[in-house]
Amino acid sequence: MLDAGGGLTGKVVRSGVARGWIYFPFASEVLSILPFSVGWKLRRAIYARILPEIGNDVLLNFGVVLEDPRTTFGDDIWVSTGCYVDYAHIGSYVLIGPHAVLLSGGRHHRFDRLDLPVKHQGNRPKQPLLIGDGVWIGANATIMADVAHDAIVGAGSVVTKPVAPYAIVAGNPARFIRDRRQIASESNEHEKGEAVANVDGVQMSER
Repeated sequence: MLDAGGGLTGKVVRSGVARGWIYFPFASEVLSILPFSVGWKLRRAIYARILPEIGNDVLLNFGVVLEDPRTTFGDDIWVSTGCYVDYAHIGSYVLIGPHAVLLSGGRHHRFDRLDLPVKHQGNRPKQPLLIGDGVWIGANATIMADVAHDAIVGAGSVVTKPVAPYAIVAGNPARFIRDRRQIASESNEHEKGEAVANVDGVQMSER
């Protein structure tokens, strides 16, 4: 029933946006305040009729606002409470913490002229922010550059430069902390060491 109602609403909103009768961000704000599981199920059903792509198991929690109807989502995504997504292509298996802000670049507004306020100089053409598969973005992070697959962005970070695959970054501006592959390698070596020690201990006890 929710899927059917959401699908019908989505078609109406999509038609209104296409004709210029409905401003998409305002529609997204209204959708964002629908509470409980009913809210995220309706959001998923409605956005499935509006966005170019939204995969399975995409959970957009209370207060999540989308700015641009060209945004896409892969599969199995959790977007926490109060997030703002400008224009982004988000891969699969992504975690986004509460109140994160995803912007399509760091210089939206033109500011070259000094005889005009920035507000009156217009905006640059938007390019989509790319969030790779398996990314984890912490709470209150601001993302203004692409984040490659399997990377982690620490809570409160401000990302102004592209983040490499498997990188852990944090801070303002976000800086490289460590490579997840190094951590995995060290963990495997530690486990191997423990396994060898256990085997040696068994052999000693049998003598």
